[in-house]
Amino acid sequence: PHGDMGACCAEMDVWEANSAASAYTAHPCSVDGMVVCQGLKCGEKHERYRGVCDKDGCDYNSYRLGSRHFLGAGQDFAVDTSRPITVITQFLTSDGTDTGDLTEIRRLYMQNGKVLKNSGATILGSSAGNSLTDDLCKAQKSAFDDPNDFAAKGGLKQMGEALDRGMVLVLSLWDDKLTGMEWLDSRSGK
Repeated sequence: PHGDMGACCAEMDVWEANSAASAYTAHPCSVDGMVVCQGLKCGEKHERYRGVCDKDGCDYNSYRLGSRHFLGAGQDFAVDTSRPITVITQFLTSDGTDTGDLTEIRRLYMQNGKVLKNSGATILGSSAGNSLTDDLCKAQKSAFDDPNDFAAKGGLKQMGEALDRGMVLVLSLWDDKLTGMEWLDSRSGK
């Protein structure tokens, strides 16, 4: 039996959300394509940062980055999750072409005929911006005192190379019973 083997590959979470918060997260790997892994290569148990893929990833989560009233159910929020929303995710490159290095992942929302820019990452300072960049990821990892495994695994450039190779779309509904989803809609750093 091969129950102790895994498969490691880059992952791009485009929409992880509930009615109170949302996140999009890039998880690059230091290897190209999917690899069969075992033990440390998979980053098992307490060795998560020794694996070939960034298990934490770098995410943009408005709630966790300081904008507690940006997205939520009701008219008091800029994006009202009780009404239909169109979510737009843009992948921007260094030279504006499909062959340039990935340098930014931007999020926009469309609701009631209006395009809404993503909230700013207010807890990271006024210059942090409102999209995923390598600089934002570095500032976020520092603010939450997390290892910057995202940069160690190649950051947005490596994520862009994985996207260029092609990825499989997977849709799922799930719950994180271990942490109670604190990483999504509470003050938890991860």
